[in-house]
Amino acid sequence: MDGVSFIVTVFDKRAYLPRVLAALAGQRGPFRREFVFVDDGSSDGSAELLAELTAGWEEPVSILRQENRGAASATNRGAAKASLAWLKLLDGDDLLLPGATANLLAAAMASGQPFAYGGLDFYDPAAPDPCEGRAAATGFSLAEDGLARFIRNCPANSSSILVSAARYRETGGCDERLVSPDQALFLRLFATGGGVRLAGPVALVPKDAPGRLSQQRGRSRYESVLALHYLVAENPGLSERHKRLAYRRALSRAWRFHRHHGGSAVFSGHFLRLVASRLPLPVDRARAIERSLAAFTPDGNSDRPAEWLPGAERARRASWSRG
Repeated sequence: MDGVSFIVTVFDKRAYLPRVLAALAGQRGPFRREFVFVDDGSSDGSAELLAELTAGWEEPVSILRQENRGAASATNRGAAKASLAWLKLLDGDDLLLPGATANLLAAAMASGQPFAYGGLDFYDPAAPDPCEGRAAATGFSLAEDGLARFIRNCPANSSSILVSAARYRETGGCDERLVSPDQALFLRLFATGGGVRLAGPVALVPKDAPGRLSQQRGRSRYESVLALHYLVAENPGLSERHKRLAYRRALSRAWRFHRHHGGSAVFSGHFLRLVASRLPLPVDRARAIERSLAAFTPDGNSDRPAEWLPGAERARRASWSRG
């Protein structure tokens, strides 16, 4: 089998790293491997601990450091360093289940697909051994209209993904305009071709991880809808069905979030746009999705709040404003 480059992004994950690395080192299979860790501006000594814990590993290990630019940027940095045919992505507090990489690679090879993914489950960070008695899914099938599936929702994250380096580069990799690599990367991968899906979890995510983007509801919803905006605005060859699905999904998410968290009445501008999306009216879908981003921000504007930007970008903007 071809080799696998493990791309692990880390931002202030020191407390999780011993378990993450133990699960990573336990990935078995008849394939070559290398490990590329990208420390995204950690301030808790994560990079130093990575160097300490991997000092005795036989396989090639690279530890890259950058200022805090977000997980999407860090993933691309790791992918650029990778030298093997396949990329196995991993967030710095997620645990790969035993057999995950081998099963994903076997599914990709058997199906002839350059992209495979599985599901996720949760683990308790206080548990002695969250992976004990568990194994990654083995059964797989071709992902039927994966683009539509990930327009509707993002039931997985980058830790679920094994992708050929060629396919990753063909799609443009992660969209660095977003902090999270997750939904936008799935959309890019499925917009350029098919994939294979394992029917079960391949990784575990912590039940409670302070600071994780998925737990910041407004910010994570903003990112997912912004990914839909870029999908519609920048893919002229996208089918009418997928454009319509992304348009309606974005407006539905905006109205529901604004209704539950914005403290406004049902009949807001977001509701009116949602109703209009069900009618056969001419509309600039990309612009409508962009306007819906205002539902998720604290100030009710479509622009991303400065506090949601990675530290390096916040510092640059502060420098510009002082200048």
